[in-house]
Amino acid sequence: MQEQQYFSVTHQLNVNLELIEPNDLPQSKAAFEASIPEPFTLANPGQHHSLLGLRAIKQLGEAGEQLLSYLHAQEQKLNRVLSYVLVQQDSPEHRTLSHQFGGSEIHCFWPQALQQGQAVKLKIFLPEESTAVYCYGEVQQSKAIAHRSEHLVEINYTLIRDEDVEALVRASLHIQSQQLKARADARQQAEK
Repeated sequence: MQEQQYFSVTHQLNVNLELIEPNDLPQSKAAFEASIPEPFTLANPGQHHSLLGLRAIKQLGEAGEQLLSYLHAQEQKLNRVLSYVLVQQDSPEHRTLSHQFGGSEIHCFWPQALQQGQAVKLKIFLPEESTAVYCYGEVQQSKAIAHRSEHLVEINYTLIRDEDVEALVRASLHIQSQQLKARADARQQAEK
């Protein structure tokens, strides 16, 4: 897999990190996609189209506006249901928090040091996007955190769907935008 670097943002997300043996990795892209639990494929943002493509319905006049409003309400309900289903996939025994994430890597807290090259299975929960990502990765490095009894583990994704990379990139840009807005608001308040 050709590695592409993406922007990363500092943000805490719930992550499930499970250590696995290298021979437990799916041996092909097709085997990987077949191994993805159903809730993760259902919640894939590429599986349901945005209502932006339905704007042509507005041309139907008032009936089109009502239909569009109804479809938007149904999409919101579906997103809430999918978020609930995804939360059920969170395994407390593998739960940790991210420190930073992006479309090519994630940095997570972990109780002990992990060896470079260690294979891991990841579930990354993105509540802001009403989705979650199921993928595999490889530990690049592990650093002890002086003021905490944890390590910061840097993991590159090794098996991940393109649409999940897009979801991670979209979420990181969305969070960065929120952080920049919060900083600008704080500066404005401080200037008053």
